[in-house]
Amino acid sequence: MLKWIEIDRRVIKANAAAIKRELRPGVKFMAVVKADGYGHGAAEVSRAALAGGADLLGVLTAGEGAQLRKAGLKAPIVCLAPSLPDEAGEITKHRLIPTVDGLPLARALARRGSAARPLPCRVDMDLGLRRWGVEPGAFPAFTEKLAALRSLRPLAVSTHLAYTPRKNLVEAGEKLRRFAALAGAARRYWPALRTDAANSAVFCDLPDWQLDMVRIGNLLYGIYPSKYYLEKKGGPPVPGLERPWKFFARIISVKKVRRGESLGYSSEYVATHDMRVAAIPAGYSDGLSMEPAGAGVRIDPGASYWGVLRGRRAPFIGRPGIIHTLLDVTGVPGAAAGDPVSLHSRRTAAGAKLPRVYR
Repeated sequence: MLKWIEIDRRVIKANAAAIKRELRPGVKFMAVVKADGYGHGAAEVSRAALAGGADLLGVLTAGEGAQLRKAGLKAPIVCLAPSLPDEAGEITKHRLIPTVDGLPLARALARRGSAARPLPCRVDMDLGLRRWGVEPGAFPAFTEKLAALRSLRPLAVSTHLAYTPRKNLVEAGEKLRRFAALAGAARRYWPALRTDAANSAVFCDLPDWQLDMVRIGNLLYGIYPSKYYLEKKGGPPVPGLERPWKFFARIISVKKVRRGESLGYSSEYVATHDMRVAAIPAGYSDGLSMEPAGAGVRIDPGASYWGVLRGRRAPFIGRPGIIHTLLDVTGVPGAAAGDPVSLHSRRTAAGAKLPRVYR
């Protein structure tokens, strides 16, 4: 293979187990596997996360949930975004738990359940993200109308904060308190109603707000979404996480370039020294950044892009093309065609046709 992605399921399982250890007794753990498991493969991630201790799975849409059912997943699957009323059939067919924020969907679902066997659902509250969810002021009246639909049984109330680490921590706490109060009042209709508001960032920075369940995406894939807790506590909120994703492309050509020679599209890069330049068949269509521009590798005073070859950095030269990138391998003795280069890429942007190799 000229390029491929390696995904270590053992790391995902270990990450899930590490997250599970940080939960208080009785708190459930939803592994978020939307967007094809953040590019890692939703079914493979789901199996590894469940083996590591996750209790249920979170996808965005009913279509994503249906794909997991077809792959043989039996665990509870939550659709985190509200579905359309005409998706009620797909939801019930695949035993998905929908998110409801309006009566049209609620009524469409209720027609497929019964008072003896009510269909499960979740209710989402909008606390400022403004994408979906019931307005806090309208929440009491909405829950009263929902309670009249006896063939529906809300399992939980959820919200997703418009929280940016280190910027609105106090505001986030205030919103969480309002959320907890409103959700608590709804328990008069459904005494077993659970609450969840903590994604990875809230879980890290507001650890007292695990509530009844956490929804974890980034941490599952080894990515800490916030440095606030690291600096405040002197260590990670979930120790020992690793990244399961590695992207490789093999060198297909190595050329010598003399100082002062221009190269790349539009001759945008001028060699500042005699160089050895390697080409790899991977570019921005594979998830590599379309930057850097300017002097060849730098995008700002503190950032650059590179691959790792034989344990050494090989900086990008110019910006990646759609399907190729040039690397400066002058500092990598013996670099040759066929050598694999480890690359940083945007996981969800990596082409779906790139082979995934699971370990």
